[in-house]
Amino acid sequence: MDFSEDHHRYQSSDEEDFQESVDKAVTLPKPILLWRTETPPTTASPTSPLKSSTTAAPVRTCSTLIVGTAYGGSSLLHTVQGKTLLGSLILPGVDLKENSLDVNSPSNASCNIYRLDVDPTILLIPCNYEIKDKDSLNFAKAIMNNIQASRIIILDTISPSTYLSGSPDIEYSYPWLRLLKTAGSTTVTKITTLEVPNLVQNLGAALMGYCEVRGLSDTYLLLSLQEHVYGKALTTAATLRGLKEGLASLGCPLVANAVDISKAVKQIQDKRVGSNRTREDRLYA
Repeated sequence: MDFSEDHHRYQSSDEEDFQESVDKAVTLPKPILLWRTETPPTTASPTSPLKSSTTAAPVRTCSTLIVGTAYGGSSLLHTVQGKTLLGSLILPGVDLKENSLDVNSPSNASCNIYRLDVDPTILLIPCNYEIKDKDSLNFAKAIMNNIQASRIIILDTISPSTYLSGSPDIEYSYPWLRLLKTAGSTTVTKITTLEVPNLVQNLGAALMGYCEVRGLSDTYLLLSLQEHVYGKALTTAATLRGLKEGLASLGCPLVANAVDISKAVKQIQDKRVGSNRTREDRLYA
């Protein structure tokens, strides 16, 4: 078998599927990206107004972009202290009732873009929206068309009910992590690769697909086990601990050391966003 030809065939198929998704996304409402008004560092305020420019804003560049999906990854990144607001992504149709615009408030349910103060080359996007499949590609494009990163890390979760292990007697022990990477990305030996034929979905899948098709290396999707009870997501402290340890294994100790798991758990408990619930995991009691 000609493996190079076989790889090309599957690559072509992926590109065709991606283009089909792009064509479908054209008719959907586009996210609105608002950048914070630039002010001199001595007078900058975290509450400076956000505005959308009538001219094309320059693409922001960074060494590392970390995107946290709702609700585990986003809540974890939200607890990072010492971050500065750069902008916000607004998804048309998202219910923002009772949403606080205070970026430090637990009830903030926006999708803000921050830079890490201790290392301004690191950008964080805790996405508090639960992005569905139909909106994922447009949302991913809004991020990637405006931010150019040398390395991209997506914090997401996976449910035991959808994970295909090949063994009916698998036992999960925390922290339980799996990793996906784009072609050409450096191999990370500390985290197990997500096995075939498992699939990912929503925003994480859209971002990975976008980066893969465009040949962006050093892009990683970090998945931590998230339990479900009666079909409802149950974010545990162990889920968050897994994401924190995964960040350290991916070479992001500054962010890993800046997150606060107990604070993230409390934030999710206070929010009660949709059907999402949280409990402390007894393994870490």
